[in-house]
Amino acid sequence: MKKKGTITVFLSLIMAVILSLIGAIVNSARYSAARCRAEMVMDMGLTSIFAEYHRELLSSYDLYFIDTSYGTGIASEKNTEEHLRKYIDYNCNPAKGLLIFDAADMAGLKQKEVQILRESLATDSGGRVFKRQAIHAVKDRFGMSVIDALKSNCDEYKYSENDRESVEIRRRAIQEKMDDLDLDDDVKKISKVFDKRKGILRYLQDNLENAPDTGLPLENTVSYRNNSEGIGIVRPDNDPDSTVNELLFTEYIGWKMHNYTDGEKAGPQQCEMEYVICGKNTDIANLRSVSERIFVSRELVNTIAVFQDAGKKNQAKLLAAGAALLLASPELEKPLTNMILMAWGTAESFVDVKTLLNGGKIPLIKKGEEFGIATVLQIPLYKSVSAKTQNEGVGYEDYLKIFLMMTNKTDKVKRAMDVIEMNVRETPGNKRFRMDGCAEYLEAEVFFKTKSGKDISIRRDYAYEPIIE
Repeated sequence: MKKKGTITVFLSLIMAVILSLIGAIVNSARYSAARCRAEMVMDMGLTSIFAEYHRELLSSYDLYFIDTSYGTGIASEKNTEEHLRKYIDYNCNPAKGLLIFDAADMAGLKQKEVQILRESLATDSGGRVFKRQAIHAVKDRFGMSVIDALKSNCDEYKYSENDRESVEIRRRAIQEKMDDLDLDDDVKKISKVFDKRKGILRYLQDNLENAPDTGLPLENTVSYRNNSEGIGIVRPDNDPDSTVNELLFTEYIGWKMHNYTDGEKAGPQQCEMEYVICGKNTDIANLRSVSERIFVSRELVNTIAVFQDAGKKNQAKLLAAGAALLLASPELEKPLTNMILMAWGTAESFVDVKTLLNGGKIPLIKKGEEFGIATVLQIPLYKSVSAKTQNEGVGYEDYLKIFLMMTNKTDKVKRAMDVIEMNVRETPGNKRFRMDGCAEYLEAEVFFKTKSGKDISIRRDYAYEPIIE
């Protein structure tokens, strides 16, 4: 039996609309799937880029950065673009280079162009990008309590510095009075003993002999070149220069960098913390500068302690009376007493510096009973002083941290990066390493073309540090 098939005009019109709708839905789904695939490819590509962090920076300094020179010494975002392009290409076509047939792919993504739009470099904002990472490293490793002792030492140090002007005025007055007296040459020599600008190093020669005097390889380091610039810190979670963060960064330098009392180390520099403070071009120059600075600080607190101690005044008076009697000049007793007290504080300061350089500790502020009369008798003869053995108080590194807190913030950050560059350049494959070629944040855009000819662009940013909204 034969049947006839018929269709109405209305059904034809309806079917045309339905088929068009189905086609639009399929095309939209295909485009959405292709865009979703493009987003995943972009995310995988950026993740792969940030997996290429510099291994030496991480292992030695707990820093996450991409070396955009990739070991060539020529840092450029073009290098990063090329690496991203390679990862995008493989993620678009996972079977690339394999001896198998390609799987069916409705999207058929092909990359057209890869661009790095923005990057944040370690040296940006005066090195604050690097500084922020260093601060986070200390927080992650030690927590916030690590800064308590340093804050206490800094407060006590600043409090003692308030009396410096009055001590200097007293020093000048005593010296002027001694200069006006009719004394023989030997006594005049002794009266000059508490002038801290004359001869501190002669008491430290055995320490200074251990410090290399060869020039540091500072050429082409952060502090001595024009650095590449990125966009700076991206939406910082807090101020890297706040007091708390400054304390944390100081602890980072003490944690990661070498100082004289740590002993010898491999590498171009022994006195790294001292360099960050002083910025001189040899280890011995930095050690000398720090030693003199410690001496000046110790002389202040020791002189005050001696003048405030009644027992020390009596001992000085007895010595002065004996000297005045030998000189047949009773009028010298009072100025000699003051001279001996001032010299006593200075002599004890030599011992303090020696103790610190030998790895010992001293009270930040001494009491009168902790001073020995024998020391003040050695100093006028320029004899070598002996270090004390003590395990309580502050050590050499504690003083370095106090001085770091008083160092210019920008100079401190740049010099810290100088130290890192000098050390990293000593490792295999990093001879031309530069901190201004190290990125922690990237923003990139990739343009794709689908099998159907549609264009898709994906923009993403990525960072090691969490970006706080």
